[in-house]
Order: sequence, then structure tokens, then C-alpha cells
Amino acid sequence: MDFIRIEHASKNFGGVRALKDISFSVQRGEIHGLVGENGSGKSTLIQILAGSLEADTGVINIDGKQIGAYGPLAGIQQGIGVIYQDLSLFPNLSVLENVCLSNQIKAGSKFYTSKSHVKEVKSILEQLDADAGLNDLVEELPIAKQQMVAIARALYSNPKLIIFDEPTTALTRGEINNLFRIIQHLKKQKISIIFISHKLDEITEICDSITVLRDGNLITSRSAEGLTIPEIEKLMVGESTVYRKRSESNQMISDELILRVKHLTKKNNFNNINFNLRKGEILGITGLLGSGRTELASSIFGVNPYDSGTIEVDGVEVSIRSVREAVNLGIAYVPENRLTQGLVMRYSQRDNIVLAALGMHTHKGLLDEEAMSRTGQTWIDNLDVKTDDQFKEVKTLSGGNQQKIVLGKWFVMNPRILILDGPTVGVDVGAKAGIFKTIWDMVEATGMSVILISDEIREVTANCQRVLVMHNGRIVKEFTKAEEIDDEYIQGFLESQKALV
Repeated sequence: MDFIRIEHASKNFGGVRALKDISFSVQRGEIHGLVGENGSGKSTLIQILAGSLEADTGVINIDGKQIGAYGPLAGIQQGIGVIYQDLSLFPNLSVLENVCLSNQIKAGSKFYTSKSHVKEVKSILEQLDADAGLNDLVEELPIAKQQMVAIARALYSNPKLIIFDEPTTALTRGEINNLFRIIQHLKKQKISIIFISHKLDEITEICDSITVLRDGNLITSRSAEGLTIPEIEKLMVGESTVYRKRSESNQMISDELILRVKHLTKKNNFNNINFNLRKGEILGITGLLGSGRTELASSIFGVNPYDSGTIEVDGVEVSIRSVREAVNLGIAYVPENRLTQGLVMRYSQRDNIVLAALGMHTHKGLLDEEAMSRTGQTWIDNLDVKTDDQFKEVKTLSGGNQQKIVLGKWFVMNPRILILDGPTVGVDVGAKAGIFKTIWDMVEATGMSVILISDEIREVTANCQRVLVMHNGRIVKEFTKAEEIDDEYIQGFLESQKALV
């Protein structure tokens, strides 16, 4: 029996049709995967189902009954919980307060104390293996723990349907396994799940049914059994080339060393890190969450200055104690959290693109608006950003297009070394292909070197000529041979490291 069904739903935003006559349903106790490129209509559909957006046409039925007046509060009261990609947490509130808040809204209580719910919330967090204190402020937690708080909040409301929008973005494989265990437990309790992810291996692993959207149209809705990842990719974008290895990759590497890191150490972050980077090379760094990958990247970029060790650029020892010093050396950094670290969300797309290179856009000491607009439009075109106006706020873009703006910001300065930390987190398969094509084109055209940090093994093996594995703040393995830079080979090594945790 269907828990929720929407029939003939359409939604327009101005002259753009986001959904075109969509009929979609989720059965009780079903895990239903929803996939599609950014801009395919996924977000619009789940917002309509949750009541936070009204469809222009269409009918919603819940438990066989047509719902009339339907809004966010009605969605909560009907037992629908949503974990949005941006988490939608209150950073200045504690973990306990964030988890309990939706129940307060649902109950319509004017007076509410979270203290009486300590035991229940603590139990949920323990099930999730969240490792977060009830009184911890959310803004002080790393992204992975914030994600778990958002999941705990949804579970605490005794939902009938939970919509997971990219829930595993910042989770380790162990945390993902925990989440999947909980989702399977919810399924046994006849709770329905809509699971949205750009990681198609997760979709095929956890989902009973899969619906594919493309350009606001329903392409297919069918059983997940027997459906392969290449088939899903083809349904999404018309082709499956995202993780195809490039045979010409080694031809672009020079013998010239552009970066040498020696004995780099930062207390409680990483220890005795040694590696080289050659001109035109794409070097992969992977490892479990908490292995020190991001901390290492931010130290090289001057955000998190190292305690000891040396960094050499072009054979000359340099001191990088600030972002300005890194940028002056031609180092650029795309952080894992584009929303808070990579973009100024209330600024226009153009202004975000030129932000790191304002000095290149001045005339007689004043900002040159025409030059800024030319640069903005050039990179919007080069990166194929889906937008109709470079002066619109960057927050109006989809996740994949926001990430392209972050890349454009650094490409403007023509970096010699580009550090990418989780560059495709929350990005669909089509946008991933576009991002990596642009990176490869830049490497080929300019000899730029890249450090690619990712926990998506297929992303690393498809794009990197060497791969380093970090564990507990150290580099524990280097893969250099073609036969070693393989999904199963590296995944097997990572699994062996998990056993040591």
C-alpha cells in the first residue's frame, strides 16, 4: 500500500518548468531511491511532498486520503521528516535542542523543555554512533557530526516517511553502514524512506525501488533489482563516462617538482607528512574521515599553519602562514564545505568568481565593473554553469553549479597548484563529469598540478596517477602502479585500516 502518492504534479518558476506532470509514490516500508542531475527536479519534488513548496497542479494522497490544505506544518503532522542537503540546523543551539526542536513545532507547545528528553535523544545518538555530546554547540561540530544530528532530529519525531537528501555526504563508510542499518530497521517498522544520493553505489545497495528524473521529467520508476550503476547513469545523463580512466593522463606529467612537503607536522592533526607533487600531476589523497586529509590541505593553504616541517615550491623553501602567502605562491584551495568556506552565498555569481582576484579587476584604483562582468561571464560559459544571470545570488544555484563557481573563482588566478577537498560532494553524476573535464583541460592547457582529496574511490582511481592513503594523521601507503590504482585494490586496503581503528 502507498503511504504517499502525488499525481500529475507540475511546478513552474517564472518561465522555467521544474516539474512536468510527475506522478510518484512511495509504499509503506519501502526504501525508494530518487536520482537525477542537479536541476532535474528532485529538490522541487521533495519540497512539494514535505509541504514546504506548493505545486501548480497535482494531487497529494497520504494513507489513501487526499490532502487539501498542505504546508510545512501539515507535513510534519502527517509524519514526514526531511533531512536536507544543507542540514538546516541551528548552529547556535546545542545538539539536544536541535534534535528536540521539531517535536516542539509538531506539538504546537508554547513552553518546552528539552531536559526531559535527554535519555531518548542520547539513545538515538548512540544508535547512530554519532559521538556528539548533548550540550555541544552544533556550530562547533565537524560536518560529519552535524549530519548525524540532522538524522537524529528526523528520527526523534517518530516519522512515517523520512526523506534523506544526500545524507552520507560527509560520513565515513563505517558511519554509512550504521545509517544503513538504521534505515533497514526503520523499513521493518513500516516507515517509508526516500533516499536521494549522487553516490549511485549507495542507491543500488540500499534501495528497493529507483525513480530517475531528468529536466523535470520522469524517466523511469522501477525495481532496483538488477539495475546497474552504468544503466542508472545512462538514464540520468544519456551516457556513462564519469569514471572512465584517461589513457593519456601520464603523458601530461613533467619531471619538474613543483611542490615538496617534508616532515610536516601539526599537533593533533597530522604527523611527519612527506610527499612530492610534479608539474601536471593529479595526486590523490584518500583515507577514513578524521585521517588528517583536510587538516593537511588547510595547512598547505595557510588556513591551519603547521607546527614543524618544510614546504618547498619550485625547489625553494617557503613559509606559508596565511592564505595570502599561499595565493601569492599560486596555490588555490577548494574546501569540502562550499556553503560556509567556498562561497559568499548572498553575493552574486559574478562577485564570487572574481573575489579571489579583485586586484586583476581594477582601473585607476577602482573596481572595473565591466572587466569583472567579462570575467564572470567567461567562466560561467567555460564551466557551463546553468544560470540565466550572473548577477543573481549564488545561493540560487544548484549544488553542482555552486561548485563550478568555486572552481571558477580559483581558475581566474590561473593557479599552479590546485587543492581539491571533496570537490564533488553533493554533486550529481553529470556535473561531476563537467567538473573533472574542466580540471583536466586546465591541467593540459597550463600544466597545473592538482591534489585531489576524496573518499569516493572511483573518483580517485579514474583521475589520479598516484594515490596516497592517510590514517591517524600519517601517510601509510602510496599506490603508484596502474594495477594498484584500482577500486577494489584500494578499497581493500582501506577496509584493512578500518580494522585497526
